[in-house]
Amino acid sequence: MRLAVVEVGQIFEVIWVSLVAGVGITAAYSFVVLGTSRSAEARRVGRGGAAMAYGALALVFLALFIGVVVLGVQIMLSKDA
Repeated sequence: MRLAVVEVGQIFEVIWVSLVAGVGITAAYSFVVLGTSRSAEARRVGRGGAAMAYGALALVFLALFIGVVVLGVQIMLSKDA
C-alpha cells in the first residue's frame, strides 16, 4: 500500500528502528554512568575487585555506545539523496 510517496512499511520500519536505537543507546550510556559511579564508590571504600569489575562494565558499554554512534553517523552519511 502506498500513502502518497512513502510506503507504509517503510514508515513502520523507521518507527521500530528508531525506538530500538533510542532505547538501546540510552541503556548503553546508562550502564556507562552506572559502572563509572559504582567503580568510584567501590574504590573509595577499598573494594578493588569490585571497582575493577564495574570499571570493565563501563568500558565495555562505552565501546558499544561509541561503536553504535559511529555506525549511525556512517549510515546517515552514506545514504544516497
